[in-house]
Amino acid sequence: MRTSLLFGTDAPDAPGSDGEVRAVDLRLVAPAVGAWVTAALLIGGGAAVATGASVLLTAAAGAALLRLRRPAPGTPAPGTPALAALAALLACCAASAVACAGRLASVEASPVTALAAREATAELEVEVSEPPRPKAGAAAGDEARPDAERHVVRAMTVAVLRPDRPRHATRVPVVLVASGPGWGALLPGQRVRTSGAVVPADGGGPVRALVLVRGPPHGVRPAPAAQAWAEHARERLRAASSGLPSPADTLLPAFVAGDAARVPSSVVEDFRASGTTHLMVVSGTHLAVLTGSALALARWARLPPWAAALAAAALIAAMLLVAGPRPSVLRAALMALIALSALAAGRPRTGLAALAAAVLALVLFDPALARAYGFALSVLATGGIMVLAPRWSRTLHGLRPRALRPPRWVAEAAAVALAAHVACLPVLVLLRPEVGWAAVPANIAATPLVPVAMAGGFATAVAALLWPPVAALLAWVPGLAVLAVAAIARAVASLPFTALPWRGDAVGALVLAVVVAAVLVLRGRARRGLLASLTAVGVCSAATMCVLKGWPPQGWALAACDVGQGDALALATGDGQAVLVDTGDEGAGVDRCLGDLGVEHLSLLVLTHAHADHAGDTVGALKGRGAHAVLAPGGFGASSPGEHLRAEEIPLHAAESGQVWAAGPWTLTVLWPEGAPGGSRESTGASASAGDNDHSVVLHARWSPPRGGDALPMTVLLTGDIEEPTQRALLGRPDALAVDVLKTPHHGAKTQEKAFLEATGARLVLTSVGADNSYGHPSPETLRVVEGLTGAHYRTDLQGDIAVVPGPEGPEAFTRGPDRP
Repeated sequence: MRTSLLFGTDAPDAPGSDGEVRAVDLRLVAPAVGAWVTAALLIGGGAAVATGASVLLTAAAGAALLRLRRPAPGTPAPGTPALAALAALLACCAASAVACAGRLASVEASPVTALAAREATAELEVEVSEPPRPKAGAAAGDEARPDAERHVVRAMTVAVLRPDRPRHATRVPVVLVASGPGWGALLPGQRVRTSGAVVPADGGGPVRALVLVRGPPHGVRPAPAAQAWAEHARERLRAASSGLPSPADTLLPAFVAGDAARVPSSVVEDFRASGTTHLMVVSGTHLAVLTGSALALARWARLPPWAAALAAAALIAAMLLVAGPRPSVLRAALMALIALSALAAGRPRTGLAALAAAVLALVLFDPALARAYGFALSVLATGGIMVLAPRWSRTLHGLRPRALRPPRWVAEAAAVALAAHVACLPVLVLLRPEVGWAAVPANIAATPLVPVAMAGGFATAVAALLWPPVAALLAWVPGLAVLAVAAIARAVASLPFTALPWRGDAVGALVLAVVVAAVLVLRGRARRGLLASLTAVGVCSAATMCVLKGWPPQGWALAACDVGQGDALALATGDGQAVLVDTGDEGAGVDRCLGDLGVEHLSLLVLTHAHADHAGDTVGALKGRGAHAVLAPGGFGASSPGEHLRAEEIPLHAAESGQVWAAGPWTLTVLWPEGAPGGSRESTGASASAGDNDHSVVLHARWSPPRGGDALPMTVLLTGDIEEPTQRALLGRPDALAVDVLKTPHHGAKTQEKAFLEATGARLVLTSVGADNSYGHPSPETLRVVEGLTGAHYRTDLQGDIAVVPGPEGPEAFTRGPDRP
């Protein structure tokens, strides 16, 4: 199999030029995996635990080394290599533990951690680590204000500035959640001064503090020259791509430099659903194409190996600078540099050894990478390609009869796509609770186009720096390839039944890893039997989903979708239509939920407010289905979801108290916001300054039974994220509050007015909340009130999707569990 420099040409079973199978150097694999696992276990804890582990592992490694130098009498000689391997494994695990202990100790000793524990306000000087990311969910009604521009900025503190004390230098990672102008233009390496509330960051690890900033940065220092050049290169590439048809104008910078911030959300969703998102994130594929092109040119120019390796290394450094130090880029870049060093020295190399060395070096340098999904996916995909793809390629190309034998390039593309996908399955299921197959055909179909898109994109980027008019013409070559890849992603994403549900937790990942390992390790009849069993289970599951749909229950009227830490509630209006109240966060599963409910069109889309956990997946909600109209708070149109709705040409209406909407058997009455946005709210005590949550749309929904039906009418109160001020304001509407079903406000947060919850008198309560969320929702205080109100309390984190069916004795809830069948 012809593989690139980054993937390694001497993977297992890969024949050499003389037809012999090359030996594979596996000596570094176990130490690298050990260091990775050690860091993953320790980096989320405390320095004391990591220090204790480092002492124990160092002692064990020392004992192994002593035993190796002075073997016990009678120890057979063949045991020495095994003991040496054990000593190396323990030494690398100890080094990883020491790295974690040092990193965690510096964080715990920092004054920033103490400030976060007190949730104090402080002035900090920080250095930007990564390009700022726009934060979805600007406050509805606030988009016109300059401080409504929001960004998430990863940074490293430089010093804590206090007027009454000397400057305290400290370097620990923090995350800035900034509202204000000027943050989006910052570049990595720039130093700024800012002040805000320092609060604890959930999850432990090196990042222990979030800084909540309002207003622009000040004291901004110029960016380092290298980063300024990188931004100049990105700007030139964007300008050269601007004349291409959509979405190629934004996709080409993403393919070349990972600059995907401007790619339309609908296109991003297509790439995600088709398993081709990696093409928009700079990874080993990009560096493979780049270094492969450089080495080919070097061979054409008859340069010596050291000169070819040096040229390729310079291109890698430039790509790393332009794309930024993402985990996949770091892994691929370090691995490529190791391989290039071997090439320059004229020594044969093994791909697995280079991969293991890269993993070991990166984990020791930054133990936090051990828990990064991008890093894990990059390493597993590369390892899968090295270990599995060569043999699978030869198997496919050697199929009999000859009529079934695919061309060599098809066999290689299929083997690479399948190997990468299989290796990544246990991690992918943690990101999305399903096992899919669509990524394999999508990546096979895109294989001949990707080198054209990337190599042409690199040439366009260079031309954009040297001669912009020529670059604009040259961009059409990779631009057309990018358009074709986007068409493939869109076609594959629209296919039905591309995935089967699976547990999305550690147990599900472990079970899937065992299944994958069994398929790879077993041979003969055992392997054929397991594959036949898995195929039968998959076919039966798909048939059950298609024909024997046990969900939703007959006669459902209301459904709370399990979209994690967010809201998405559907009200059935008949004939495959529904009113959807909120969408959950991007990619959280509202499209899956609506598809399972059989919803093909939205009679009305209600977005209670513009926070990402309520309006972040507007694209998913509208995927393959339209909407007659959208109801949202005033000013919503300036938010990111609002811009998407405008592009879809869906009418957007501002919600005001007193509005009445009719949809099928439902009558929806708007209870809040009261009057025009920012109008009479202050008179009720819930002013606009009370926060975005209290600007949520609140609906009273009444369901009327069909004629001749025996079900009782049903009333529902849909509350968005309102908190105490608005809840107290609504207490003056007891006639509207008394309902059969209550959607708990703000995911059950403790910011509740007890009298408001009790005034509803609800006999059935739905709480839409994410499992093990970092906010502590629902709070024990709220649970006590709700469970004192009714025994019928259903939570999406515990019960999964929840459907409410009206009946002659009132509404009844049905669930199908968080692990969907």
